Amino acid sequence: MHITSSRKPSAGTRTLCKHLASFFGFEYFNRGKMSMGEVLTLSHGNPLLIIGEYHGNPGSLAFYDGKGFCTLSIYISVLEAPSEYPKRSKSFPLIDGDNELVPLLNDLIVPDESTCSTLLSLTISGNQLDFKEGEKELFSLRMKSYKVFEVDEECC
Repeated sequence: MHITSSRKPSAGTRTLCKHLASFFGFEYFNRGKMSMGEVLTLSHGNPLLIIGEYHGNPGSLAFYDGKGFCTLSIYISVLEAPSEYPKRSKSFPLIDGDNELVPLLNDLIVPDESTCSTLLSLTISGNQLDFKEGEKELFSLRMKSYKVFEVDEECC
């Protein structure tokens, strides 16, 4: 999966992009003035996560599939800003919690054949996303709302 930001991101948005890329093991690239089409071309058919902004702060997480369709959009606010980068791991973080988004995020982020790390975890409880390394909380996001988009396979 690749991760990038909206055009002209603030320093806080760039920082969140880099922390999420490090946490999930995604490849991060600077968008610059690229159009959405150029961003999708650069991702080479891989899933894509775009961090959007709202009033100069990170405001949304938009997940796109390999064909360029938005499958999930989460509107967020940063509760606890990232202070240090998590340890990079070849395995994916464990995603768990009591929210209905847990299986969807597992499908989007963790490939079927991959193993999950016991060190890194994303816990979704209520409207809060907690990113942890062991027992240490790295940063938290508050989920304001989300929308799941159904992709019609017949149109592709």
